[in-house]
Amino acid sequence: MARYNHAFTIAFSTVSSDAKGEDLDPDALKAALQARIAELDREGTWIEAVGPPFDSYLEPEESS
Repeated sequence: MARYNHAFTIAFSTVSSDAKGEDLDPDALKAALQARIAELDREGTWIEAVGPPFDSYLEPEESS
């Protein structure tokens, strides 16, 4: 049976003190993304927020 791998994009935002966001560290980005995930769960808007995949490819067959 054919299986496909799909890549999606999800947008999130956060606020910083630098115009280019250069003061954001991994923890700040992770917190903002986790807040976005919680919002999508709460509102049930995953499909609308994510949309269709931007890329898909056929997964290689698994050998037994």
